[in-house]
Amino acid sequence: MHILLAHGSSEVIHKQQVQALATRVSTLLGEEVGIALLSDNRLPEGSSVLPLFLGEGKHVTEDIPKMAAQSNCIVLPPLSMHANAIANTTIETLTSETRRIQAMFVLYHFSGFEKLAAALYASVKICSKHALASLHSEPSAHSILQLWQQAGVKNISLQPMLLFEGKSMDRLRRMTEPFEITMAPVLSEYDGIATIIADCLKGQE
Repeated sequence: MHILLAHGSSEVIHKQQVQALATRVSTLLGEEVGIALLSDNRLPEGSSVLPLFLGEGKHVTEDIPKMAAQSNCIVLPPLSMHANAIANTTIETLTSETRRIQAMFVLYHFSGFEKLAAALYASVKICSKHALASLHSEPSAHSILQLWQQAGVKNISLQPMLLFEGKSMDRLRRMTEPFEITMAPVLSEYDGIATIIADCLKGQE
């Protein structure tokens, strides 16, 4: 059985979005796709596990392999290994759904998210009309928005490079509250992300 493994959050909407994503992937594959969270501490025995992580920190390198070994599971390469596809899908969706010319892509952190940052730079050719920002490092979303505000920049779209709602999205909303922006959805809301995940799972059959 295929399992999508997410970080987990105390917010109910997080698990709902993980399940909704699994349902869409299941439809694309024509077979059941389950979910698991890190807080579960166990994985369904003998399953094929895709870690839904955009960065490559301790959870990916240590915690998930331990969980998999305890449950005799196969761990597939994490979603971070598909950074180019994620960046392309996100940019295409964002630009097709908005006419706003100023876009900011906000990563959780730059350290550990180098693949995704590099893919975004390559895809959008970051210039004065676009920026990469971070929730937990500099330049932060707040600091860039301050600069844009001082420069009189208008029509800003902000794309959270986060898969699901949770505490990180709450933090981002607080950081950007004083500014006039349009907040794009989290990545799991985009059909293209479900397609990427389905393709990852197809490649392991």
